Amino acid sequence: MPYDWPEDTDFALWELDVLERNCPTCGRMMHVCDHRYRRFHTLQGPVELLCRLDHCPDPDCAGHTKTKSPELEITLALPQMAIGWDVFCWIGHRRCSRHMAIPLIRSELLDDYGIKLSENAIDQYIRRYQVMLAARQQDPESLRRQ
Repeated sequence: MPYDWPEDTDFALWELDVLERNCPTCGRMMHVCDHRYRRFHTLQGPVELLCRLDHCPDPDCAGHTKTKSPELEITLALPQMAIGWDVFCWIGHRRCSRHMAIPLIRSELLDDYGIKLSENAIDQYIRRYQVMLAARQQDPESLRRQ
């Protein structure tokens, strides 16, 4: 279920471009073919991310049908999450290191950062955090490859 943003939310606009602009198939300079907007919370406030998507302009190239996203997008927030990595780690730290209850995490997020999340959403984020933590403890090289 998508996050319901209040209409009066003041977003900081962050823009991302593809770093490697040459087509991996033919080597031609790729062109912006579309834009993707994404919103998420950070500890510094809400962000609207503008991602410029590229593809090869040559219709005969095999790379023409493949759209390339900015490489740095994944370093800001996981796909399909309404929070950035900083909030994700903050929640995981509170739960796993400080053993805070979910209602307390929820109230602290709202009071200190103005981030309104449901207890179910926080529970899901904690589960994902625990999976990542377990994977890192078991085989850090495998986690790094994935």
